[in-house]
Order: sequence, then C-alpha cells, then structure tokens
Amino acid sequence: MKQVNSSKLSYRAEIDGLRAIAIISVILYHAQMVLFGMDWFEGGFIGVDIFFVISGYLITRIILSELQTKGSFSFLNFYERRARRILPMLLVVIFVSIPYAWQRLLPSDFVEYAESIVAALFFGSNFFFYFSTTEYGADSALLKPFLHTWSLGVEEQFYLVFPVLAVLAFKFFRAHFLTILVTLSLMSLLFAELMDIRNSDLNFYLPFSRFWELAVGSVLAYRELNYKVLDDGFGKRIVPMLGFLLVAYSILFFDQKTPHPSFHTLIPILGVALIIGFASKDDLVGKLLSSKPFVWIGLISYSAYLWHFLLFSFTHIKHGIVLSSKKTFVLLGLTFLYSIISYFLVERRFRSKNKISTKSFVYITFMISISVILLASYSIYQNGFSDRFFVLSDKAKTDMLYYRKEYWDDYGYFFNKEKNVLKSFSSVEDDNIYVIGNSWGHDIAVSLAKFTNFNVQFESMSGHVCNEFTLPKMMANDRSYSKWFDICSANLNRFRTVPKNTDIVIIADNIFQIDQYSDSEVLLAFKDNLAALRKNFDGKVVVVKGRPTWNKRPYELIIRKNVSSLSPSSAQSHLRIKYSELIMIDQYYKNFYVQYGVNYIGLNDALCDDKVCKLFSDQKPLFFDKFHLTLDGAEYVSEFLNNKLLSLRGF
Repeated sequence: MKQVNSSKLSYRAEIDGLRAIAIISVILYHAQMVLFGMDWFEGGFIGVDIFFVISGYLITRIILSELQTKGSFSFLNFYERRARRILPMLLVVIFVSIPYAWQRLLPSDFVEYAESIVAALFFGSNFFFYFSTTEYGADSALLKPFLHTWSLGVEEQFYLVFPVLAVLAFKFFRAHFLTILVTLSLMSLLFAELMDIRNSDLNFYLPFSRFWELAVGSVLAYRELNYKVLDDGFGKRIVPMLGFLLVAYSILFFDQKTPHPSFHTLIPILGVALIIGFASKDDLVGKLLSSKPFVWIGLISYSAYLWHFLLFSFTHIKHGIVLSSKKTFVLLGLTFLYSIISYFLVERRFRSKNKISTKSFVYITFMISISVILLASYSIYQNGFSDRFFVLSDKAKTDMLYYRKEYWDDYGYFFNKEKNVLKSFSSVEDDNIYVIGNSWGHDIAVSLAKFTNFNVQFESMSGHVCNEFTLPKMMANDRSYSKWFDICSANLNRFRTVPKNTDIVIIADNIFQIDQYSDSEVLLAFKDNLAALRKNFDGKVVVVKGRPTWNKRPYELIIRKNVSSLSPSSAQSHLRIKYSELIMIDQYYKNFYVQYGVNYIGLNDALCDDKVCKLFSDQKPLFFDKFHLTLDGAEYVSEFLNNKLLSLRGF
C-alpha cells in the first residue's frame, strides 16, 4: 500500500452536492409530493442509502490516510469528531420536540416517544423500531416522530465496528485489505438479498444488511488513496453521467414494492459509486454538484434530515396522513429555515474545538443527555403521564359507558333484553325482521329496533365466535375454538328455525373468521346452513357485514380529537384495515353471496365516503370500542339500513 499524499484529502465540493441529492429525495419522499396526479419521489427513500455510501467513503478516507501517514490511528479523536457532528443537533431536536409531544401525544404514544428518544441517544433506533413493529413506509410510520433516527443507528453501529476492523486489517493483513473489504461487502449483499425474502422488515433495519452500502464507499476511498484515478476526458464525462442517471432512475421508479435492501439496491449504489469515483469539477455532473446551491443544501443536510421528519410527523399527528399542498410547502420552508439556523448556531459551533473545547463539549453533551434519559425514563415509569388527560379521559369513558348500558350487558356478549329494546313479533304484523348474529349482530338489531319501524327479533349466537360459516366439525378440529363446540352446535340448530311471520332474515357478524378456513370449507358451511334455513323460510335472506374497525380505543381517539383537532382524514391512520382493502372485502362478499340468491349489505357504504371512514358524527362517537357501534352509531346507520331493506322487501 503506497503512502498517501495529504493533498488527496482536499475538500470535494461534489460530495456535499451529492448529499443535497440525498436529502432532497428523502424529504420529498416523506412529503409525499404529488404532481400531475403522481408521486414522483416514491423511490426517495434511497437517499438514505446515498448517505451510507458517502459516510463509508469519508470515514475510510480518514482512517486509511491517518494510518498511512502516521502509522497509527486515534480512536479517541475519531469518536470525538463523530460525537461533535451527531449529538448536538440530535439533542436540540429532542428538546424542541418535547412540548409538541406533551401536547399532541396520547399517554401510550408518549411512552413510545420517550422510548424512541432513549433508543436514538444510544444509537439503537433501528432495532427499537423493528421490535415496536414499525413498517417503514407505512402510513402509521409517519406518526413516529423519531423513526428517521433508525439510519443514525445503522451508521453509528458501523462506526463502532468498522474502524477496529480497518485498523486490524491494515496492521496484520495489509496486502489483503481490499480483498477483505470486498469479501465482507459481498457477504453483506447476499445476506440482504436472502433476508429480504425471509423477513423484509427486519432486513430493512439490520446493520449487516446495510454494511455493503457503507463498504462500497470504503472501497472507493481505498481506490482513491492507492490507485490512479481515471483521467481519460471522454470517460470522465460519461461515467459520472451514467451514475447520475442510475440514481435518478431509482428515485423516480423505485417504490414500496421494490425489494430493499437487495440486489435491486445495486442500481442506486452503483450510481453513487460512479459519481464519487469519477466526478470532478471538470465534468457536467461534477459542475452541477459543486454549484453553490447544491453545496449549501449539502452542508445543512444533517440538520434538514433531523428537522424534516419531526415537523411532518407532528403535523400528521394533528392533521392526518394526507396534508394539503399549502401545509406541505410550509413544512418544507420551515425545514430549510430551521436547518440553516441550526447549521450556523449549533453544528458549526460544536464542531470547532476553538469555540467549544473537548472538556466543555463532553460536559455539555453528557449533562444534557443524562437529563433527557432521566426525563424519558420517568415518563415511561409514569405511563406517559396519563393524568394530563384526566378530565377528558374520564368524560370519554363515562360517555361510552352510558352508550354501552343502553344495549349491552356487563360482558358485552349478549343483548340486554331487560331494557326491552327489542320488540316481539305479533301474528298480524308484516314488517318483521329476524336478526341472527354475534356481537356485531347486536348493533344491527338495535339500529333497526330503535330507529326504524321494523319489528325486530334478535337471536344471539354466543358472542364473537359462532357465525354462519362455522360448522361444528370445523370448530372441533380447530384447537382455539374447540371449547365452543357444543355452544355453537346448539346455536346453529336454533339459527335454522325461523319464527313465524318473518319477512326478512338478517345474518350479521364480523368479517374476520372467513380468512381462517379455506374457501371450500366456507362454501360448504354456508351452503349447509342456508339449505337448512330454506326448509323453514322462503323469504329474503340478507347478510350485513363490512364496517371500518380501529387500532386505537375510541376514548383515546376522543381525547386526541379534543387535544389535537382530530380530523376525519387523520382518523384514517388508525384504521385496522385500509379503506381500499375494505372495498375489496365488500366486493368479495357480494360475489360470494349472490350465487346463492342472498342479498349483501356492507356498512362501509354508510360509514365511509370519499375514501374517509367516520369515527365521529356531530361531535358524537359512532364506535363504542374498536369494532362495535355506540347508540349514536346505531342511529347513524339506521336510515341507510332502512332504505336498503325497504328496497329489498318492497314495502
């Protein structure tokens, strides 16, 4: 390995320009910018991968140049430089986020927020967010203010391991340094490809799945310090342009379905490598990246990376996943304004030993970090300070209990007949509806009995387990349901006996069990039960299913509504099943039942419109828990059900 000339470590403006490309693509990806009906930056997440290559290149350049010129490497100086670059801005952003988190996050979310800032300070965010089941790129990920620190975790884990490996390889295997580096890179790339097949979420966050990206930068640094750089005029013009096109292609055409990191990721990584390896101020790409606008954006890229996601996340929490163009542009402007201020007041000041000595730096960052960790730990211990919302929480729970007592018993499984909500059929009435179902059927029975002119009788099928798809033999073979075998068998026999004078039979239960059995089993179960029903009843049979369900408890969402002005669009982030999937499920049911002459009514049509599902109406909650309707909810869907049934019955 030859000695390096110190001039080779001169400043390369095009590297900062490349940082600008990376941060712009990441910010526009998270901003979800839609132009002419398309999101042009769905592949903007590869901006993080560009940062990885740049980081690998720069630190290897520093390590090897120091080893070659001095014969030794100062780990202490290296980690001090890293700490001066990373910690001050991270601590500033954490402190700025605290009042917003206090105001806008529910207690359970505040606990996760506190855990995430501790993970960020210990550079373990990538593992934290994997184990907290966060899928990067999902809508729910936009509600995690410090999700973006996962990449800092990957980088810092690389910085902890790679310098040691590099120094050992240099001292004991100098002649094979490049071979070792390339071998580890290929192993990492192959690992990423295989892991993407086995567990793509874990693969996204694992440091070894990303090692090859940083190692590509390391190979570039080794090449620059030890081999002659391409000086052919034509080649120097073409190669950087090819690299630029590869990066641009990835940003424009990659999306969430692209396996990543994987062999596909070679496209942008190769592009970055060609730019770093061959671009200069003499070629078109080098001139573009070395221009003042790109360099300036590159200089503030770290601050911009930290600020942008925080700003967008808290705005999403308050206003929902879909933001107006006006809000998006305001957030973009604030991102760059805060980044410029931070760069001059924080980053430049803390990087300079002349302005802040090592002793002062260690004292300041240590004391602030300890304060943050203690505050976060206490927040976790206090369960997110749930008493912040005591009044609102108490009111929300009281309201829900009031709704519940109207038509639920203490267990929520059986209809409270003592309230005399349901009417009995008389032999002379002709608008009689017999409702069969589980707890979801209760909602339908109440809606029709209290808010329409139909006469309604309800037959409970024992809570959430028994439904029209579940044959006893299927349940007997399913260990998780075997205890319900006798109960459901008896209830299914009652289901087949329809009261006299019934005009319409409604079967109403939840939508989930259908996925637990094969299509042939479901078909056989329904056919058998329908055939038995038809022996005693020749009127209309209607299945009522399909409704939005939620991941959060409604009283928490009611609190958020009061605290953060929860809008209908923001409630969508808490849907258990996305609206698009709800529509697909509805269509599946319609196709399934129509072949047997059974009518299907989906409550999604009543509770959702314009791709937005309602959680509230006129300030009143429509849902009692994650699935069931309140009395207001039952009233809300009653007109819809009434009109549908009248059209079917011909009343």
